[in-house]
Amino acid sequence: MPQLMRAMDDPGSAPDKLARIVAHDPVLTSDVLRLANSPIYRTSPTPVETIQRAIVVLGADALRGLVAAAMLQPVFRATRSNFPRFPRMLWERTERAARAAELYALKALPQDRFEAQLAILLSALGPLVVYGATLDVYSQRPRLTPSPGLFVSLTAALGPQVSLRIAQNWETSPRLVAAIERAPDEALTMALCAGELLGTLSLLQTQNVITADEGLATANDIGLTATVVEPIWLRLTTGQ
Repeated sequence: MPQLMRAMDDPGSAPDKLARIVAHDPVLTSDVLRLANSPIYRTSPTPVETIQRAIVVLGADALRGLVAAAMLQPVFRATRSNFPRFPRMLWERTERAARAAELYALKALPQDRFEAQLAILLSALGPLVVYGATLDVYSQRPRLTPSPGLFVSLTAALGPQVSLRIAQNWETSPRLVAAIERAPDEALTMALCAGELLGTLSLLQTQNVITADEGLATANDIGLTATVVEPIWLRLTTGQ
């Protein structure tokens, strides 16, 4: 992932170099070809059959968002013996948050729509790593019963730090690192926070914890502009 991200951020990287990296992952290869042949990107009746051509068709921004999601999804779906719903629920919330952040960025900072998606993915990766590490420690102490409260406390306390460390080690852009640090003067920070809030609220709505009206009211109450939030909320809750 870091290797591919650095290559995509390098203006001198030719499509054939990116294609060689993508080809190492069969799932990612399939996703790239599928998206390039979708009605959104395909511009001719001739199907896109090579990775290199697919990369040209998609462009760097679309490829960056697709790669991030495709590479991280298997991590979130890793099976665990305790609390197995957590990775699945976290991934669903992350997908919703990434979509919300992208839609928010389209209104506020369209050039950063895929950067906003990546910020969401990295922000969610830290808590997942803490969760897995905690389970590993419990597995070494079989006499202890895993405590849900401890998992919540650890992921809340350490998750953001781990997300930041991952972003730094992967050599992501300074703006992306600043957003994950929640720097108030970084425009991406607002896209990240809005995406996480709306993604969480829409997941709670699907679980019947809150109603759709309550979720929208909560988003509006914290000061997000209604003209921006309401179309995003409609997309998240109805798919329209």
